[in-house]
Amino acid sequence: MDIKVLSELFEMGLYPVPVDWDINKKNVEKFPEYKTDIEDNGEYHSINDVSRWMQDLNKMNGLALRMKPPYFMFDFDLKNTNNKELFNQFLNIVKSTNEDVLRKVCIEKTRNGGYHIYSKFSKVEHKKPLAKSNENREVISIYTGGLLSFCYPTPGYELIHNELTDIEELTQDEFDMLCASCIYFNEYDDIELNRDSIIIEYPKEYEELALLFDLSCTDELFNELLESIDLYLIKNQRYNRKKYAAYLRKGSLADYSAKVYFGKVKKLLIMSGSFTDFPNFHSRISSDDHSWILTPTRFIYYKSKQDWITTIETIKFLCEQNDIEINKPIEQEQPKQDRSKFPFDIFPSALQLFISKQVIQHEYLAGGILAAVSTAIGNTCILEAMQGYIVKPILYMAIVAPPGASKTPALGKAFKPFQEYDAESYKHYKLELERYKEELQAYKASKNKSEPEPEAPPYYQVIIGDSTIEMISKILAVNQYGCCLLNDELIGFIKKMNKYSDTNDELEKWLSLWSGEPLLVQRVSRGIDKVDEPFCTIVGGVQPGVLTTLSANENEHNGFFHRFLFVYPQPQSKQEWQQINIPYEILNGYRNFIFGLLGMRKEVKYIYYMNEQADRLYKTWHDAKNKKYDSSQSDHIKGIIAKYQNYCLRFALIIQVMEDYNYRENCTVTQGAMEKAIRLTEYFLDNMLKAMKILTPESPVDKLLPAQQLLYNKLPQAFKLKTAIEIGESIGIKEATVKTFINRQKELFSQIARGSYEKTY
Repeated sequence: MDIKVLSELFEMGLYPVPVDWDINKKNVEKFPEYKTDIEDNGEYHSINDVSRWMQDLNKMNGLALRMKPPYFMFDFDLKNTNNKELFNQFLNIVKSTNEDVLRKVCIEKTRNGGYHIYSKFSKVEHKKPLAKSNENREVISIYTGGLLSFCYPTPGYELIHNELTDIEELTQDEFDMLCASCIYFNEYDDIELNRDSIIIEYPKEYEELALLFDLSCTDELFNELLESIDLYLIKNQRYNRKKYAAYLRKGSLADYSAKVYFGKVKKLLIMSGSFTDFPNFHSRISSDDHSWILTPTRFIYYKSKQDWITTIETIKFLCEQNDIEINKPIEQEQPKQDRSKFPFDIFPSALQLFISKQVIQHEYLAGGILAAVSTAIGNTCILEAMQGYIVKPILYMAIVAPPGASKTPALGKAFKPFQEYDAESYKHYKLELERYKEELQAYKASKNKSEPEPEAPPYYQVIIGDSTIEMISKILAVNQYGCCLLNDELIGFIKKMNKYSDTNDELEKWLSLWSGEPLLVQRVSRGIDKVDEPFCTIVGGVQPGVLTTLSANENEHNGFFHRFLFVYPQPQSKQEWQQINIPYEILNGYRNFIFGLLGMRKEVKYIYYMNEQADRLYKTWHDAKNKKYDSSQSDHIKGIIAKYQNYCLRFALIIQVMEDYNYRENCTVTQGAMEKAIRLTEYFLDNMLKAMKILTPESPVDKLLPAQQLLYNKLPQAFKLKTAIEIGESIGIKEATVKTFINRQKELFSQIARGSYEKTY
């Protein structure tokens, strides 16, 4: 193996791995064992290690490529198709469309008679299938993201067009053209057009109108919508014999840019990556991701910059202009929504898909991810809701679930990228600490004290375990972009805080930290710690039976639990054991999203403002809540409304930053982000009202656990024990549990005869 070949490929950005290829077995016999000899940082134990590696390298006769974006290859696996002329047909299409693109790629023939087309495009992120056989076997795929590909000079592999060093970056049109030429050979239809395969449903308050429009939208109107983004029907082409209509973007060099299905079920599949406002074939996470299949409503939604209010207004306008009768009215300003359902569409599609593929109850995971995104944003973004009124995306969140309901695994999955991030930070910190110790030792041994004494390195962490306010202040002082106090069991943190609040101002500090106010901790024995821009999100799990700890003692009156968001769904039944294999692309999609936000921490602070439409929508919602505030006689209700009006602004900021991601040029909270924030706030208000029955019970019934409350409410005013047992069995409560419940709840039941009872509340 010529080391110059490896050097050239490394310089290109490819990652070559020399291999010992067994010609008879046609597989890899040996990889060079350089990883055990040379450390990751490039250091080696001795020159003998390098010599051994060089000798080992000379024995290698083949090459594997570990490709990472933007490099990728089109893999033609012809053994999976009966059409053995497929590759030649593909080349004919390319040559007749834009032959010049071939000078930018390298083509090789594989040992199995297949082909690899090596290329480069900046927007390629992960593996994706392009064409399958009728039997659902992959025939043409894009490979990238660290996968190994054996290539020339491995025996059996032959370069037939250009060298790897001839590869040049493709343009968007060239990439679209190559992909469209591949997709043309797809024989397998994995899209079930007779069902709505969109992963995230329409918001409840808009669902019926949206579905009616999807059914009522005419073919002519749908065609007009497509032409509004410069998509035009290709006439008299070979695609006409297929069950879809082929559309081409104006000015595109590709054979086609989109597939359109007409008839009763109208759907658009955009195959080009040049439509940046719309999900498309190239933005999907995996073959399981159907969020890129656009109905008429979803087409308008993305064209309206993901603003549901504008979407609904547009639908109503189109119906009037085209004499389409839809009788369902829509409550635009104050929609009557199902507040008990988490609005998963607040998240980008990669996060929605990550949640949808988990067996963990989705609400728990969604709550954890919302807190994780809050943490990742940290102090990098604030919202100036009005002049001088600054809002930070700090969240205090409790995930309420019974024991064994997977609230801890949900938080683990949501915060796994942070554990990886902190582990890398700690590794760097340990290296810096060793260097500091050496410098300090040299400084103390030196007689020259003209230079200042070396300072200990900071540890840049994001996740904080259970800790006192003194330690929190020290950690936040170093980590100016913000942290998260993550607790599997939130009650332990609350009890510790309550314990120390008897002797200091621990509780008051946490009340102030919720607002992001400057933190000042003064102790006689430990001096003064001051943090001007603290950011600390809190998230943890809590069991319903100990939820009252949040409102115990003075916490009932100081507004502490008013600051909390509660994820408190009806628990799902315990699921049976099963093996779940989530595609790597989906897992990596979430990881990359969080790391992308964390990567913005070294940038400047971004100040967001609400545009006129967002401000007007928030005012309508805010003022409606004010009426409930003024009419309420409960201090708890007043406190919760005030805090949640602020939370709505925080949610709007978080949602907008998720939509902007790493493009933060406009820094404007839009009407669409505010609409989602309002729906999310309503969800948490509904959960807060549910939690308040335990936090501030008005009757003994409010103190019951959810399952007990359900049983109590289903029981008639007077009943026999046999009836109670039957009702209990119908909702999954065992006979012994029902008997124990009735016998022990003396406040709730009185015995009127043997085996007969009456409810007292």
